[in-house]
Amino acid sequence: MEVTLLGTANPIPTLDRAGNAILLEIDDHPYLIDCGPRTVYELLRNEVDPGAIDQLFFTHHHMDHNLSFFHLAIVGWTAGRESLQIYGPTGTDALIDGLYEVWAEDLEYRIEAGYPAEGIENISWDRVTSDFELETESMAVEALPVEHSIETYGYKFTEKSTDSTVVLSSDTAQFDGLSEFAADADVLVMTCGITPVGDVPDDGFIWEKYTEPYPEDQRNVLMNYHVTPTQAGTIADEANVDTLVLTHFTPYPDREEIEAKAGAVFDGEVVAAEDGYSSVV
Repeated sequence: MEVTLLGTANPIPTLDRAGNAILLEIDDHPYLIDCGPRTVYELLRNEVDPGAIDQLFFTHHHMDHNLSFFHLAIVGWTAGRESLQIYGPTGTDALIDGLYEVWAEDLEYRIEAGYPAEGIENISWDRVTSDFELETESMAVEALPVEHSIETYGYKFTEKSTDSTVVLSSDTAQFDGLSEFAADADVLVMTCGITPVGDVPDDGFIWEKYTEPYPEDQRNVLMNYHVTPTQAGTIADEANVDTLVLTHFTPYPDREEIEAKAGAVFDGEVVAAEDGYSSVV
């Protein structure tokens, strides 16, 4: 199994990081987890045909995790995809309905131009709940409800041919069940939304806007639903994973300090990922 972090940003836009998306290749088949801003371009950058993505898992429906769904749905179809199976929480059906409503004339135009209706009109959805399990010839998937501001799930993927396991936490606060869910995983990909910031370039409005002092209640919301590098390292240590990969950073993260803080409480490998980080498990 190979895991590639296509995008590692948080919702604040920057030029050097795309929105959240993770690619898993299991027995040479690609699976996409989340589809944040710029996902299609990052697939191309990593030499993955968007038309090959026929299974998509959503962790939750914040915009930094789903905004490129519409782009992928249409571009993947015109690139030759014959079907698309989606797994996700409540709201996934509304996302699909929105595709058909907003782009109805666009889709009709392309079908009339010669693209087959198959691949766009047959998008299917299975709802993810706390007891979600999926098993195929090549993999087993489990879901875990995590502690975020809306309904959100982490996923555990196990490749049967190698018995390798990758756990994806998604956006979450620290809570007891996560360490148990990730126990003995080869790789734990952990969102780390509360991070030290390094050198900040003079990039104008966007950064200045988001670094204005937040009201106290907004700071509390942020702290309640994300983890620090130290908390992520503690979870990895309790779970006895081999490698901790951190993602979902504020702009201009101090990667060296992030890795040091997590590494102070976790003896395994720690990676503060950049877009395109890839590891074979």
